[in-house]
Amino acid sequence: MKKLMIALAFIGLGTAANAQTEIETPSKYTVATNSFWSNWFVQVGADMTLQNPYGSYDFFGDAFPNGKSFGVDVAVGKWFTPGLGLRLKANWENGLSFLINRHANWFAANTNEGGTFSPTGAVGENHQAHKGGYGMLVGDVMFNLSNMLCGYSDTRVWNFIPFLRAGINKNFAKHDNINPVLGVGIENTWRLSQHFGLYLDLAYNMTTTMGFVGQGTSGQNGTAHGYLGADLGVQFYLGKATFSKAVSIDAYNALAAQSEEALAKLRADLDRERAENARLRAELAKKPNETVKNLDNSNVVANAATSVFFDINSTKINSQKDLVNLESVASVAKNTGANVVVTGSADSQTGSDAWNQTLSEGRAQAVADELVNLGVSKDKITTVAKGGVNEVTPYPLNRRAVVELK
Repeated sequence: MKKLMIALAFIGLGTAANAQTEIETPSKYTVATNSFWSNWFVQVGADMTLQNPYGSYDFFGDAFPNGKSFGVDVAVGKWFTPGLGLRLKANWENGLSFLINRHANWFAANTNEGGTFSPTGAVGENHQAHKGGYGMLVGDVMFNLSNMLCGYSDTRVWNFIPFLRAGINKNFAKHDNINPVLGVGIENTWRLSQHFGLYLDLAYNMTTTMGFVGQGTSGQNGTAHGYLGADLGVQFYLGKATFSKAVSIDAYNALAAQSEEALAKLRADLDRERAENARLRAELAKKPNETVKNLDNSNVVANAATSVFFDINSTKINSQKDLVNLESVASVAKNTGANVVVTGSADSQTGSDAWNQTLSEGRAQAVADELVNLGVSKDKITTVAKGGVNEVTPYPLNRRAVVELK
């Protein structure tokens, strides 16, 4: 009972505060925080890079037909929020490009210091296309503008994702050649199912020409150079691949209405319990003024029943008012020598029959033990367990032990 009243007090304070202020509604941009192992993804794809290996400004005249190369890409990443993610990406431009486009040998640097670059694409000792091409390892900081501008949606198919890039590349034809890479790009993803989708990356990468002789005349190294890349592939979403959205406005209001209804019911239950206790105390107060007859012949002493109430699934007396009532009963029992019958019960609306029987036994015994502590002789007390009952309404009031003098 005491716990119930404390809970009602806190609920009442919260309700009063809500009544005086406007209800705060959740934002469409708000999501729950996921664990570290959520929202990971893996990408596998193929790419084409485009550069100007002949030092010409005629980009589409020389660069596109003669500067293409092809490779494979693998990436792993994680979205920390719907709008911010990180990705680690590895790219390998290899000798396959030579088979597709004989002129795309710029990545296989001349290993002979005195060699020359041949724009005809002839493969000889100077080109070393079989050395393995070049590799690139970069980290991307990704910004999902679709979620940032339009709010998060786990049903959105297309997402528009710019990114910033930094990393390194290496020409495998030269042992001591590692170059820095900086870049920017745009990724488009299409989510086809919860764990599968497609991606398309368009990026512009800046690097140095060290180790990539052939981009101008032979030996023209150390200048900045940029190249375009286009990647297309599949994307796999790992583990929990979505974010939990904030509660909707309708659900929030429905929850508030349910709370108000539950609070009104608790208040009604409390009012009924107070009224029952007041009635029982009034009847008990009349007891000392009644005439006790023929105690030696064990005649029945007229007396009203006293109820002690319990919390759900509890056998502990936690109401100070109930203890006061028991003190009055114990005083009458000691003065008159009357027998005391304690009948425990549980409400039949909750719990199994076996559990309710155990509860009713425990409640009866708890009240009997308290009466003994108050000076009533143990052999004058009888306990009865009725199990789950539905004798009074509302049903929580059946969680009680009834004390009667006989």
